[in-house]
Amino acid sequence: MSFAKLHKLVAYLLSGLGLIALSLGTELDTDVLLLIFAGYVGSVFAEGKLIERKAYHRGWNLSVVAMFVLQCIRAGATEPTLAMAIEFAAFLQISRLWNRRTAADYQQIAVLAFVHLIAATVLSASLSYALIFIGFVIATPWMLALSQLRREIEGNYPASVPNDERAQAAVRRVLASKRVVGASFLVNTALLALPLFAMTLTIFVVVPRVGQGFLNLSRSHGQRVAGFGSEVELGGFGVIRDDPTVVLRVTPLPKVDERAPRMSLRMRGTSFDHYDGKRWTRSPSSPQLLPNIDREQYLIRRPADRVHDQALQIILDHLDEPVVFIPYGAVAITVPPRVVHAQAVSRNIVHSAGLDLRYEDPDELGLIYTAYVSRDPAEMDLLPTLSERRQRYLQVPKGHEKIAELAARVKGDAPTSLEAARRVLEYLHSSRFKYSLEQPEVKNENPLEVFLFKARRGHCEYFASAMAIMLRTLEIPTRNVTGFVGGRYNPYGGYYALRQGDAHSWVEAYIEGRGWVTFDPTPPSRSAVGPRQSVWADLQALIDAMRTRWMTSVVGYDLRTQVNMLRRLARFFATQDGGGANSGGANELTQTHWKTFGRNALVIVLAACVIVGIWRWRTRHRRKPNERVIPEHVEQAVKLYRELERALASSGYARPTAVTPIEHARALRTGGFACASDVQDVTESYMRVRYGGEILPPSELPKLRSAVARVRKVPQPRAAAPN
Repeated sequence: MSFAKLHKLVAYLLSGLGLIALSLGTELDTDVLLLIFAGYVGSVFAEGKLIERKAYHRGWNLSVVAMFVLQCIRAGATEPTLAMAIEFAAFLQISRLWNRRTAADYQQIAVLAFVHLIAATVLSASLSYALIFIGFVIATPWMLALSQLRREIEGNYPASVPNDERAQAAVRRVLASKRVVGASFLVNTALLALPLFAMTLTIFVVVPRVGQGFLNLSRSHGQRVAGFGSEVELGGFGVIRDDPTVVLRVTPLPKVDERAPRMSLRMRGTSFDHYDGKRWTRSPSSPQLLPNIDREQYLIRRPADRVHDQALQIILDHLDEPVVFIPYGAVAITVPPRVVHAQAVSRNIVHSAGLDLRYEDPDELGLIYTAYVSRDPAEMDLLPTLSERRQRYLQVPKGHEKIAELAARVKGDAPTSLEAARRVLEYLHSSRFKYSLEQPEVKNENPLEVFLFKARRGHCEYFASAMAIMLRTLEIPTRNVTGFVGGRYNPYGGYYALRQGDAHSWVEAYIEGRGWVTFDPTPPSRSAVGPRQSVWADLQALIDAMRTRWMTSVVGYDLRTQVNMLRRLARFFATQDGGGANSGGANELTQTHWKTFGRNALVIVLAACVIVGIWRWRTRHRRKPNERVIPEHVEQAVKLYRELERALASSGYARPTAVTPIEHARALRTGGFACASDVQDVTESYMRVRYGGEILPPSELPKLRSAVARVRKVPQPRAAAPN
């Protein structure tokens, strides 16, 4: 591949990564992204005389000014300022791609791509940014090296002078040469990414993030999950049952290597108390702060018993609704404080009537917390709160008399509310009803009557709504609850993943003497319907594990994480203290760790030495044949020019190291050197053969040697006489 084509390819790779980085946020609309893509692809075909025309160049400059004015006007009107700035940054890159003529243009392309990468750090926190960053680390050394080479090539010939056709033709010949760079150049240049990446990693570890609030200029929308807002439409969950997008990740602590492939985790989200015949809503209530101790532990029932309670680490994606999902039996949760402007700020966890937990100040990071679950069955039921009003949970809209009659028949002679609820549950679990994702055809009829008396099939909202209304007609307070039920083990991340398709609806009924008791009227056959395991399931699990690790270890890395890391390191070194009666076991363990570490380090160093030795041997082995196949006429031209430089040096006119051969020949002519024309002839012949791919005619060689001989006879300049 010629130098020009390779430089163009690398420039488009780097600029493409920068434009993709800009598109990671939610600020750019789809039509704008399509225009950017069209401009990017179309610029590939801008070549030759088209981009050399003055009118063409002037037109693009005017378009940049016009675009800047337009974006300012739009930002001053109703459009978001950040989106206008991002669109203009993308347009600048497109304009440079349509005007890539010289090394300076390519350098501007590289600078703009780097600016786009910096902008993406505050526009996105996804794993895609990590992949783009790796691409930048590899492509940037290529772009910098090729741009510098191109600048040197253009410096040898004054290509910027439009009237010098000879110089421009020489530059084109060099750029079209395939011998300037090769595969080894790309490999060796890419190796520069290793120390660059190591330096970046060191800076990242030593200098932590100061907090999401410091640089986050926008608040992107999170995943939309039905059923956790202010209302839920009857039948809303059925349409997402096939969605495999992961929302929650639950890790039982302490971690173990082997886990069951499935776990039935019930993560409670939101409850609803009012039903209008088609949808459930929440009655307005004043949120209250959840009590907390030690700035991190929030009490749901009591303080956590870290010895006897089961701990579940929960990683929650950024959702539209900042719901805190809790497992049944949770007595407390611990939520690490946020780091804002290098200050640790405790989270505000609030709860509303119905035990709806939410976190304030949501950001793109979602929420990482730990729930402590009691192992005592008596603590599985939820305690009522003072703000709950019994009458809210007995509300039944008009037109449900037939359902009330059915509920009375099903209850029969049940002596207690608990027994009545169990009989309704068994009725809905019976073979009369079937779980299905198909919506019952209700038209203008009562949806629950169609479900209970005609269709007898539906998904979780129909079963939960039917049981809730039936119990309310029996004067049993009831509420509809939404959350997630499921859990598939991810072996790559070591957690149980709950997906959008695991969203579920069930019932909580208030039973005197116990509190709010959970009932799930949906038939067990629900578990047979859901997101299918495709052939890409393992790959999807691996990608989700990588996303989770990226979010927790990179995006979530902050001052608190760094301090904890340093504390663990300090405790590790503290175990080396040899004093004290109880230090023997610690010392023995530390010595074992150091022996293992030393052995592993020695193996790694030896392996690295072997790899470097083999690579050096193969590099030298490959160089020898390459030296033999250098064309003879190129060797002659190089040898002839070296003789010219020695002749100039002996005459007192040596070429400075920072001056190119062409510049030196031009300087000698300007300075009145006696054999300046001879130097010019030898230098131009050398450049044409060495970089232009031409062959030195045998008849021209004696003439050039004679020119070198004449230069050698030029006397040295006399030193100025002292005053």
